[in-house]
Amino acid sequence: MTFNLTMTEAELESWLASSPIEDELREAYIRLEAKRADLWTSGHIDSFRRDRHELDGEFIQRLVKLKFALATTWIETGQFARFGDRQPVLV
Repeated sequence: MTFNLTMTEAELESWLASSPIEDELREAYIRLEAKRADLWTSGHIDSFRRDRHELDGEFIQRLVKLKFALATTWIETGQFARFGDRQPVLV
């Protein structure tokens, strides 16, 4: 299964449960962020939608899920330390 902007919430959860790789998560995040920006771009067809405020909220919830999945991937691969795992380095 690949990410699709028209996925239902259940399909998104199923896709996230399938353990997509970091590149797929990043691409999905970028595509969804661009779709959200279309809601507020003057002259774009999506900016005329009556339900754009509701869609914006849904997109934000999905972006949070994608960002969480990305952060989890970064922690698992050692790209990002968990809070408290490392002391800050003072230069």
